[in-house]
Amino acid sequence: GTVLVTGGTGVLGRVVAAHLLRGHGVRRVVLAGRRGVGAPGVGGLCEEWGGRVVVVECDVADRGAVARLVGGIGDLTGVVHAAGVLDDGVVGGLTAERVGAVLRPKVDGAWHLHELTRD
Repeated sequence: GTVLVTGGTGVLGRVVAAHLLRGHGVRRVVLAGRRGVGAPGVGGLCEEWGGRVVVVECDVADRGAVARLVGGIGDLTGVVHAAGVLDDGVVGGLTAERVGAVLRPKVDGAWHLHELTRD
């Protein structure tokens, strides 16, 4: 079937996709990321795997966007949630806004995926 990899256009997502496609019975991987096909390094993976890799633009913190994405994958068999935002800093220097920006794609995205894929 098809495996959805959120954060799929990042380095970790691309590594996971290649791993899944190299002998784990995965027919197709959908790489979802905020930058879509504009993310650096995505073109090489698409060239290597041809039609087995589909790249889509999606912010997993946006429930409506995730609903459209999941609804458009008819044979979804798995999800790898690798989406995230990096904002390194000393704990004492973090603001609520910075923490929220980091947690939003990870926590909200996980919850949206949980709700929208439970069936």
